[in-house]
Amino acid sequence: MRRKSILLILSILVLGLVLRVYKVADLASSAYKLNSMPLYGDELTIVYDAYSLLKTGKDQTGESLPVTFKMGAGRPPGYVYGSIPFVALFGPTAWGVRGLSIISGLGMIVLMYFLGRKLFGEKVGLIASFLTSISLWDIYLSRGGFEAHFALFLATFGVVMFLYKKYIPMAIAWGLAIFTYPTFKLTLPFIFLVLLFFSGSTTKTNYIKILKNKLFIISVVILAIFGGLSVNETLKGTSEERFLRLNIFSDSATKESIIQKVNSEREMSTLPELIRPIFYNKPLNYSRLLLDNYMENISLDFLYLRGDRNPRHNPGEWGMFYLVELPLLFAGLYLIFKNDKNKFLFLVKWILIVPLATMFLGQTHGLRNAFMIPPFILITAYAFSKLNKKMVLISAGLIGIQLIFVLSAVYFLAPNKFAGFWSKGAYETTLEALEQKNNYETVVLSTKIDNIEYGFPVYAGIDPVEVISQYGYFPKTYGNVIITDDIENMQQDKNTLIIE
Repeated sequence: MRRKSILLILSILVLGLVLRVYKVADLASSAYKLNSMPLYGDELTIVYDAYSLLKTGKDQTGESLPVTFKMGAGRPPGYVYGSIPFVALFGPTAWGVRGLSIISGLGMIVLMYFLGRKLFGEKVGLIASFLTSISLWDIYLSRGGFEAHFALFLATFGVVMFLYKKYIPMAIAWGLAIFTYPTFKLTLPFIFLVLLFFSGSTTKTNYIKILKNKLFIISVVILAIFGGLSVNETLKGTSEERFLRLNIFSDSATKESIIQKVNSEREMSTLPELIRPIFYNKPLNYSRLLLDNYMENISLDFLYLRGDRNPRHNPGEWGMFYLVELPLLFAGLYLIFKNDKNKFLFLVKWILIVPLATMFLGQTHGLRNAFMIPPFILITAYAFSKLNKKMVLISAGLIGIQLIFVLSAVYFLAPNKFAGFWSKGAYETTLEALEQKNNYETVVLSTKIDNIEYGFPVYAGIDPVEVISQYGYFPKTYGNVIITDDIENMQQDKNTLIIE
């Protein structure tokens, strides 16, 4: 890498870091004094599990070094264990749980340089790195303790390692990815096949060289081991609890709606009664629903206009990419197809594979679709590299204008507008309880306060041993502070403060 490129990458990293960390949390925060973005439920359980593991070797439920965490409905272990170094430095705070995601964002900036350089050359690599540093989607993901973002980094690292023929690091990274975020269990096997086809597409001898490479064979064995461990966790029935609860086939409302629709259509149809089930049935309706979901995940509305409408994943309330990137996407696709059909097919297949895992979950989602970020940015970067100076300035200006408006919302509007999505009540209630506990004999907190049973131990810095001892029991007692779901039966007098 040339010295000029190194200096540019370092400058881009500084820019990316500033955009990602500004107003994430107070740099001088204690265990329970944060700035404008408190922790939401998943972050609270992740950071406390990491803190408990650090202090006791057990998660907050008392299980020693678990592979699947009960908190988070069968949470994979990758992000929890990956957060331990940050929790060791910062404690169970916002920096403790978001540090890994921020570092993942910086890692993505570097990886996109190497990915772009490998596929299209130095210039595209630098542009891809810059576009990643200011990527709305990646900025959103970097600012929360999102498991999907760390998994995105690992999966992209694996792609880069494969293309650079570093097969063992690729296998390790992908193995960790499937133990960090569940959708990669389905996505990465397809990506593996696409990469294999792409790498060997020039001549048949390339396939033979890859398949006979000893390091490649070792990498396949490593992936098989990770895959076997993943299957084992799935068969145990713990690692897929959330997916089994959220997928469209288990959703009771969806199931009932389809049953009613099928019955209604069969009654209204004038086809012979014996033929009606062929045209009106549940499999056809579920297939249509899957197709609808798939198309929504690659729709202009999701990608360029409104995002997934979840304030945690899209606090800027715009699409996941810049509006000006849409014409650049089409231009890039045309130019890549014209110049190198193999690379065109590789990037398009990558994009089309990602929604295969997300279409089962019934909604567009900024976390589950994040693996689309690299191919979209690469295509846009390639288009940028072919623009004349005037068009580059116009496109960059339009991106800059939208970035300013989006960041103004992210930094100064979203923390208040969407405070409830970040369980701000648990944070504020904990502060009140800590301030008042010396003024009352008992302080009672109601579980009606969103995530208070997880938030109080985090913000109050409760010893994990104390939390573990009360797992599965209610009410929970921490000194003279009680967390309960039965406020009505609590003694109410002048020595008791009840907060609900």
